[in-house]
Amino acid sequence: MIRLDLARAVDLFEKPQVELGSSHGTFQPGIERCIAELESRPTGRPARLELTLPRSEISDGLEERLAVSMRRFCDQRSYVNDCNRRSTQRSGVRALRIGLPVTLLGLAITAIAFHTGDSDDPQTAVVDILGWVLAWLGLWYPFDKLIFYASDDVRENRALETLRDAQITVVPRPTDDADGTTRANMSPP
Repeated sequence: MIRLDLARAVDLFEKPQVELGSSHGTFQPGIERCIAELESRPTGRPARLELTLPRSEISDGLEERLAVSMRRFCDQRSYVNDCNRRSTQRSGVRALRIGLPVTLLGLAITAIAFHTGDSDDPQTAVVDILGWVLAWLGLWYPFDKLIFYASDDVRENRALETLRDAQITVVPRPTDDADGTTRANMSPP
């Protein structure tokens, strides 16, 4: 279960206003914390979200309105992540236009150093290593973009898929008395 203590219901999606000295509320949209928690420890189970709000923020049908907004948010952000992933992969393919010639140049340098130089000569060894480094660099960046960069968007989309159908429960924040004690935590006399 993910628990959020918010000052306003819209703070789930918007950057909240910071109230100096308050022990309630967050400094970032609540949805960002939900995504971070689901990405850091995926459970494979449906998500449950408990929002603590001031009583003045709670109205009839709030949980359903939050659920509708949650689905819309998750769908839109998943779409943007899919676009970003495809863009990154296209960029990786375009990077191969530069990477393949660099790789071929590096392999050519290595082949020339191997066939023309003495294997015990330090200069030949340095040129050979330089060729291998160029060959590696030419392929590293494109394949890194194609394979690994896109994994962040895929991981976030998994969290969004779980969060999209989260069960949302709104609970009222216990109110404080004038002496600072919380009514909900006070024991009966």
